[in-house]
Amino acid sequence: MSALILTAAFVSLAIGAGVLWANPHRFVNRAFVLSALASAGWLTCVFVAAYQGARYVPGSDFNPVPWLRGGSIVGAFFPWIIWLMKESILVEAAFQRQALRRSWPWFAIGCGLAVLASTDFFIPRGSTPDNPSRGLGYLVYNAISVPLYVVLIFDAFRQLRTQTGIRRIEMQFLTFNAGVACLAAILINAWGSYLDMRALARLSPLTILIFYALTAWAVTFHRVFDAEQVFVALGQRVALIVALCAGVLGLAQALQPILPSPFDLLLSLTVCGPAAFWLDRNSRDWLRISPAQHVATLRRAATEFARSQPSPDKLVMDFEELLRAHYHASFAHLLFDGGEAYAGAGASLALPKSRSGYQALCKAGWATPESLQRQRAAPGLVDLRQLMTEHDLGLLVTAPRGHPEPTLVAALGVKTNKRPFTYPEVQQLQEIAEFMDNVLARSRLTLQARQSEQLAVIGLVGASLAHEIRNPLVSIKTFAHLLPTRFEDPAFRQRFNQLIPTEVDRIDSLTQQLLDLAHPRSHILERVSLHGIVRDTLDLMQTNATEAKVAITPRLGANPDVIHADGSAIRQVLINLLINSIQALEAQPDNRAIEIFTRSLSNGGVILDVSDNGPGIPAEQRSRLFHPFASTKTKGMGLGLAICADILREHNATINVPELGRPGATFRITFPCPPP
Repeated sequence: MSALILTAAFVSLAIGAGVLWANPHRFVNRAFVLSALASAGWLTCVFVAAYQGARYVPGSDFNPVPWLRGGSIVGAFFPWIIWLMKESILVEAAFQRQALRRSWPWFAIGCGLAVLASTDFFIPRGSTPDNPSRGLGYLVYNAISVPLYVVLIFDAFRQLRTQTGIRRIEMQFLTFNAGVACLAAILINAWGSYLDMRALARLSPLTILIFYALTAWAVTFHRVFDAEQVFVALGQRVALIVALCAGVLGLAQALQPILPSPFDLLLSLTVCGPAAFWLDRNSRDWLRISPAQHVATLRRAATEFARSQPSPDKLVMDFEELLRAHYHASFAHLLFDGGEAYAGAGASLALPKSRSGYQALCKAGWATPESLQRQRAAPGLVDLRQLMTEHDLGLLVTAPRGHPEPTLVAALGVKTNKRPFTYPEVQQLQEIAEFMDNVLARSRLTLQARQSEQLAVIGLVGASLAHEIRNPLVSIKTFAHLLPTRFEDPAFRQRFNQLIPTEVDRIDSLTQQLLDLAHPRSHILERVSLHGIVRDTLDLMQTNATEAKVAITPRLGANPDVIHADGSAIRQVLINLLINSIQALEAQPDNRAIEIFTRSLSNGGVILDVSDNGPGIPAEQRSRLFHPFASTKTKGMGLGLAICADILREHNATINVPELGRPGATFRITFPCPPP
């Protein structure tokens, strides 16, 4: 035990040195060093007292009494040191001297207790390990010390109500841990002395060290943790260990009459081990301390946005609003690499690559003002903290994490409740930022693929469209040539008035459909006629089909044929399907036919079938037919059907290739019942 106490003293000094090295200019770090010195001094006195007591024999020079008094003298100043540590959190660095001056009552009480502990009135000179005795001063010492720690704890809870942000969290850790540790040490010492249980009394140094190390980690480590989360997590772990031990011992006891030792213990471990893992996983979800639970919620929401929003720019806005609402931040921006700086659409925030803070951020992968404040000052960290202060930022995260040239930087403003971002929240944002980065990359590639497919469709449709436009132009040109000579003819003027507007409307309709294909827009769902979309599409594709010697027969039997959709988007889907069918029939010498069927469902939905009598689709290719870059043709990128599936998914519609037992292929689209 003596060696353990001496080790604890050295550990206390090491913790204090590490805290001072982390940031020597921070007031709370300096106060921590003072507490480290006091703790090391107190533990040293306890060690020497234990050493002297173990070697004491009547008449020898070994006497633990002076060292017991010395430890109590050092311990008398612990309330003053704890008060200083509390004030170092509450006051700014510029008011350190004022805080020291206000601490004189606590220092005076410590001096009085130290004087009391140095007299025979505290521990009589004749007290020995064989016949220990305590004076009335020992009772007075404890009677004063215990209320001091109680006052510190209650005063800390009172001040907690007025604190916000990082100060509130540090106050929770510092004062609660320090007060409870010292109070526990006094009670353990008192019980051990009066019950003559020396082993119990010697546990107080370990109690001090454990709470001291926990406080140092929580208050000075650059990763910020919420006190409530830490205490709940620790409680959950302790309860789990207790439950596991109780279960193993209880089950082993119950199995003793049946199984010999050690098989009873092995069986109980085998049974209780998986149960403990199950309880650990579920209890984390019940207590809401599992990071995976929060990340899964964000991933589901982000996935829903990605499915319903084809535009990457608008998807970024949706993601930003999702992050802002989830983390209760004042704002949220997603910044992308723009060459010389990271910037976002519509955001005034920019992160130039020339700033030293950028390199510091890329190296760390994340930053909060509180984490930067706790770290040793360096040019990059100072610049990064200045940037975050200028823009009122609460958290910066790069994705991919730790990459020297990230593709995305997520920037969140300070929280509306002024609380800092904790490290578990940082980890959550890192994971969800990488997920969003991947989703946005896929969205951009999908958009580019759609544009490529649309250009290919426009190229195919454009030639046939030129033929369609030429016919009304010939009629208009003919009437224009005849107009000077036959203007006086009433029948000619009447025919002219009827035909010219009709032909112009025909040209306008054809060009508008081509423009809809060339300039895709966000889908606006409304009640439209499916048969009208089919007829417009057939007008566009008729010349193309005629040149390919393909007969397209519509069999429109749906009644009603109203669907809730974007007409231009469904027209694009139908054009892609017709082009695929026409290309599939190229190798067929004759009898090339395509049929378009529609029929109504009993639930109000509508089915649209596009069938051809070509070679069909092999069964092994149907499962991946609507995946990107999956194609049965030697030309093209294999993106057309994948885009069709994406468009229909946004309409809550489905597309599949049913097996109907006849030659050719049939693509079936099922539209849901439109809303009233």
